[in-house]
Parts: sequence; C-alpha cells; structure tokens
Amino acid sequence: MNLYALTIIVLITMVLIINIKSTRVIYLKSLILPAVCMFFILLLIIFSDTAVKSAGSGLNLWLNVVFPSLFPFFVVSEILYRTGFIKAIGILLEPIMRPLFNVPGCGSFAFAMGITSGYPVGAKITASMRDEKLLSKIESERLLSFTNNSGPLFIIGAVAVGMFRMPELGLLLLVCHILSSITVGILFRFYGRSNRNREFRDDKKLWTRFKKEVIHNSKQKLNPGTILGEAIRNSINVMLSIGGFIILFSVIINILIEIGFISSLSAFVSQLLSPLGISREMISAILSGFIEMTTGTSMISKAASTTLQGQLAAVSLLLGWAGLSVHFQVYSIVSKTDISIKPYLIGKMLQGVFAAIYISIALRLPFTAPLIAKSVLSVITPFSNFTWYNALIYSAQNVFISFIILLILTAISLVFYFIRCIFKTFLGRSMG
Repeated sequence: MNLYALTIIVLITMVLIINIKSTRVIYLKSLILPAVCMFFILLLIIFSDTAVKSAGSGLNLWLNVVFPSLFPFFVVSEILYRTGFIKAIGILLEPIMRPLFNVPGCGSFAFAMGITSGYPVGAKITASMRDEKLLSKIESERLLSFTNNSGPLFIIGAVAVGMFRMPELGLLLLVCHILSSITVGILFRFYGRSNRNREFRDDKKLWTRFKKEVIHNSKQKLNPGTILGEAIRNSINVMLSIGGFIILFSVIINILIEIGFISSLSAFVSQLLSPLGISREMISAILSGFIEMTTGTSMISKAASTTLQGQLAAVSLLLGWAGLSVHFQVYSIVSKTDISIKPYLIGKMLQGVFAAIYISIALRLPFTAPLIAKSVLSVITPFSNFTWYNALIYSAQNVFISFIILLILTAISLVFYFIRCIFKTFLGRSMG
C-alpha cells in the first residue's frame, strides 16, 4: 500500500475517533450505511484504475447489450397495460394460470415475457400489474417468485457459446432454467392465503366476462401519442436505474476480487466444504456469482479442476439465483409497491437449486449428447457480431415470440375451460 493511501486511511480513522468521542450515544445501525459508503470511496481511491476499467466495462455492457435488448419489452408492456389488453386476455387465461400457479390469467404475460427477455423484465411487469390493481399483494409475490428469469440471449449466447464454447449445451441449459422456474411457481401457489372463493367466481361465464372487458376497452378514449410518450419515458427511467446497478456492481465485484476478499472467503469456505470435494477455485467462482452472475459464470467456465457436469450444475445454480446485482435491480422496481422482496429471494434460491438438479439429471440421459442448440426464439445468431442493431432486432423478435407463447397458452386455457364446462354439464345431467 503506497504512502498516499496510508495517509487517507489515517486521516479518516482520526476523524471517526474524534466524532465518536464527541458523541455520547452512538447508534450503530444508523452508522452502518455511511461507514460502508466511506469504505467504498476509500477503495475507489486506492484501486482507481480497477474502478475505472470495471465501470467502463459495465457501461459498455448496459449500452450495447442490455439497453437495446430490454427497452422494447418495457415499452410494449407499458402500452399494453394502458390499452387494457393484458386485463382482457388475462380473463381467458384464468383456467390455466389459476389452477397451476394460483395467480390471475394476466400473470401469463409476465411469465411469457420473463422467459424470452431476461432480468428484470418479469419484475417490472409484475410491479406494473400491482400498480394497475390487476394482482393482490399475495398474488404479486407469487408471480414475482418465478417470472424474473435469465433470457435465452445470455444463456445460449453468452454462457454456452461465449464462455464454454459448446453451443450444443445452450438449449439444454435454457430448458432446465425454464423448468426450474415453473417448479418454483407451482410450489409458490401454496404461498399466502387461499383464494378458493375467487377461483370459483373466475371460473363462471369466462367468455362473457372477456367480451365485456373488450367492449369496455373499446369505449376508452386513448391518445396514442400520450400512451407512447409515457411508455417511453417510464421505460427509459427504468433502464437508467438498471444501468446504474450494472455499473455499480461491476465495480464492486472487481474491487472485491482485487483486494483478495473473494479469495480469502473462498479459502475459509473451502475448509468447511472440503469433505464434499469442491475445489477452492469453484467456490471462489460461486461466491463471485452470488454477487454478480456474469462474473461468476465466466469464472466457472474456466475452472479446469472441475468436471463439465459440475461446471454446468454450478452455472445453472447461478442462473437461477441471478446474483445480488439483479436482486437490487428488482428491489428498486418493487420498492414503490407493497410487494415483499423476501418470497422472491426464497424463490430464486429454490430455482437455482432445482436448475442445478435438473441439469445434472439431464446430462445423464442418453439423448442429451447429440443436442445442437440453436435459439428457437430468433433467426439471427445472438453471439456473433452482436451489435446494437442486432440486439434491438433480437429483442423485437422475442417480443413477437412472447405473443406467440401467449396465444398458445390462451388456446390451451380455452381447451381446458370448455372441457371443464362439458364435464360439469355431463355430470349435472347424470346427477339429475
């Protein structure tokens, strides 16, 4: 440590000592955040070169990949809320979403957009639905627990091809990720109070309710210019917030690696987990991914001391968990509502565990070896010459795919509904 850094530390220590002595009562809780901020500023001064490079890397990632990839999703979702489309189609999707996930049919929109876009689109849509009173507090927390997922662009493009150089694994990782999300959603249907009365009411006169909602929306006087302007303005505000978190956590994780915090913590954890045979290199990668997913997955792909099965299980764990960087983005979005973040965090931990289990099972199946993973969600290759324009086109295509998924879910839901109606009619006649 150079003389300049040592002088800064001494001066800050002296200021703290003087302030502590002049204060009779010290409220430690109120001092934690300022102390952390001061320590972080100190690290920025000492490791200024690392901070600048990592901030530039985070800014480049946000501007060239994240912004063009997510911006169309946010704009489209904002427009659809204001036109009433989500509420109308949600009525038709009640017969499949309510029995499976115990959420209203409009939750299918968050699910479809979540699996085709990436973090944190699912959280943004869920929070908007809560603002529009389309979901109750409990339903919002159920929906949030499984709809905020990593997108195919990152899983297939960045992880399978960019990091592992094995495109044949991309689709397998994506399928396991989606299956683990659905598993969490089914488990969380039991979270909170029962909605049996609402479920019975929603099952009656489905088509009539849908037509009434469509007629009601058609009578609304909507200004397309106003709707588009508000959608763009709100979406840009969210994107700026996401960009700030990406840059901040890019700096944090690189500084933690630079000062040796991650390596010291991994050395301690490796002693505890030594009976399991997990290498220190892998533990260090997982701890890094716990904070920032991209950094952790990249480190795992380079862990030569671990088998491919172990690497993919660890990567699936991190993809399901998403990292503190994503969770703070989600928290900033839902903090304006009454949605609790705790069920979401539990759901993400479970999703990571299930994803790791599913990929471990899938790799043992005989038909997984010859898989050639090509993104079923686009016709372009998202990992070669991935420019700003390509990212925007890819995102627009995935918006279209989201609507296709909604149409498929609607068709399935209507089939279930008519089968249930026929069954009830037949049962009523037989009882009579």
